Amino acid sequence: MNYLAIYRKYRPKNFDEVSGQKIVVEILKNAIKNNKIAHAYLFAGPRGTGKTSIAKILARTINCELKDTTNPCEKCDSCINSSSKECVDIIEIDAASNNGVDEIRELKSKINIVPSFLKYKIYIIDEVHMLSIGAFNALLKTLEEPPSHVIFILATTELQKVPVTILSRCQILEFKKISPIDMKKRISEICEKENISIEDQAIDEIIDYSDGCMRDALSLLEKSTSFSESIITSNDIRNICGKVPKCDILSIIDYALNNDVENLLKKINELYLSDFELLYVIEDVLKELETKMFTNNSSQTQICSIASMFVEIYDKMKNSSANKKIIMEVELLQKLGKDTENISREIFLKQMFDKNEKVNNNEVENSNQQINYKENFPQIENINKPQNTPFNDSEFKKIRINNTFVDASKELLNEVKQKWEGLKKYAFDKKNGALICDLLDGNPVLSSQKYTVVSFPYSSMANNINEKYHQLEEILRQYAQIDRFIVAVSNEEWSNYKKEYIQNINNNIKYQTLEDTYINNKMNVENSEKKANEESESNNIEEKAYELFDSDLVEIE
Repeated sequence: MNYLAIYRKYRPKNFDEVSGQKIVVEILKNAIKNNKIAHAYLFAGPRGTGKTSIAKILARTINCELKDTTNPCEKCDSCINSSSKECVDIIEIDAASNNGVDEIRELKSKINIVPSFLKYKIYIIDEVHMLSIGAFNALLKTLEEPPSHVIFILATTELQKVPVTILSRCQILEFKKISPIDMKKRISEICEKENISIEDQAIDEIIDYSDGCMRDALSLLEKSTSFSESIITSNDIRNICGKVPKCDILSIIDYALNNDVENLLKKINELYLSDFELLYVIEDVLKELETKMFTNNSSQTQICSIASMFVEIYDKMKNSSANKKIIMEVELLQKLGKDTENISREIFLKQMFDKNEKVNNNEVENSNQQINYKENFPQIENINKPQNTPFNDSEFKKIRINNTFVDASKELLNEVKQKWEGLKKYAFDKKNGALICDLLDGNPVLSSQKYTVVSFPYSSMANNINEKYHQLEEILRQYAQIDRFIVAVSNEEWSNYKKEYIQNINNNIKYQTLEDTYINNKMNVENSEKKANEESESNNIEEKAYELFDSDLVEIE
């Protein structure tokens, strides 16, 4: 099979053919011109931006027999040899699949062998961040002081994963995403050479989709030539990429500008049912709004207002674990003037809980009543005041869960969940790491200003938390700034509590705060401890006084 993919066929063969990366190219050209080639380079940057291509160009250029040149001549024996696949002096290593100590030791054993044909032996190690710690350690000394005939070129897409001991031994060159102007110029040149008929807007769509990655752009261009039998259009590119047709994007903007909420929600639902990613829909809307902002026939104030609305919705959807479609619908209803009290019961209930916790739809559909959720949540009736029983009993749980439902909200839950994630960095804390790990086994599922409900896979795990809740609440305050009273339940128990909550909503039963005896007990314990500490401190002062002075001279008031 002789066919060669476009991105391979048009891989740059010299520095002048490189798209973008002007700073990197200039640095390397000057280094070659002034004979200041470093013994080790580290190319870092996003994928498809030319790291491996420039590494190969550099390898060929410094081995070129023609002096005073910053590009390989492609004519001398060295250039011809270095361009062939059989060249043994330019060694490419994929660190993703050769990441062990043995591979690096083998490299070290051969590194002192002089080049077979070229002036320099070049080692190109791609995705170097994938090497194991042992492999990095094995490479250190060789990388710092390689033989004079060896040059290392390391490449990585994740610079932060490369040990600083490696970084300090290399000259680091950072690659940037290729600019749209450079990409358009290169794609247009290739289309002309390959006789590809393509609309200018289609090239813009390719550039937009590839996000600065030339390899992705050329792969998409090649795919579009197989998709379209005639001229490639922007809609062809959008269809291939699964992006929303331009006419639908314009309809969304038109509905938003005219406050046509009903048709706007219908269009959103239509796109959702067609399996379009709603976050990408908003991105396309914002790009189109940016274009409209500079046209004479559009109200810039109104456009800015709508753009600001979609930016806010995008942020909420991206940072929330809840159903993206529901968030978008609720936000559009609120921001475009729809009365939030008329939002359906189903939307409200789904917003109340996590995206992975299914609401009993049958129970929701059986009721036609609407919720005014500006009022307090309904109350669970017939709960007696707790007795002096173990903290993991059902009364303790019911009281705290009831009190959480009184003023719970999704915003408060998201706040707690975000802070809860911060506990992970203390999992190996010498003093409280074990207790923190116990907390991390659970997942916050409901939160109010005062309480948080945490769900665990098993009842035994939840009981363990409830038995030492006093201590764990203090840990949450110190390590995660979560100032809440907690109650732990199993996943099965939480499912039952939710069903009970829905039934109470349907029956219009109100939730009211119940007395939490356990909080009072906690305050009494804290006061007792404080008093004991004060007495202990007083006794210590007296003891120290007697140690320093004669007993008959000491008088403590």
